[in-house]
Amino acid sequence: MPKVLPSVGAFTVQCAKCFKWRLIPTKQKYEEIREHILERPFYCESVQEWRPNVSCEDPEDISQDTGRLWAIDKPNIAQPPPGWQRLLHIRGEGSTKFADVYVIFLFIVFVSLRV
Repeated sequence: MPKVLPSVGAFTVQCAKCFKWRLIPTKQKYEEIREHILERPFYCESVQEWRPNVSCEDPEDISQDTGRLWAIDKPNIAQPPPGWQRLLHIRGEGSTKFADVYVIFLFIVFVSLRV
């Protein structure tokens, strides 16, 4: 049976003040935060944009454990241009590198059929 490689299950960012991990609702929002993380550090209060009343006093959304494979992204990576998407392909066990990152162009083909 072939081994299924893991995929990204959740996007998280660590608070610069309390160091708790906060779940980010979408990949797009995660990329917006990551793109400017050094100039605009992330704080628990930033989560209030999509979850009101979150603060450093609240328990973290997720914690590092052995049940998940954690990958820490580099800060300040520019977002792909419109129409492009950044994909992470995690390599299998025994590889000399953890993952490959691809930026691909997404295109949609519309087909009109007349009956």
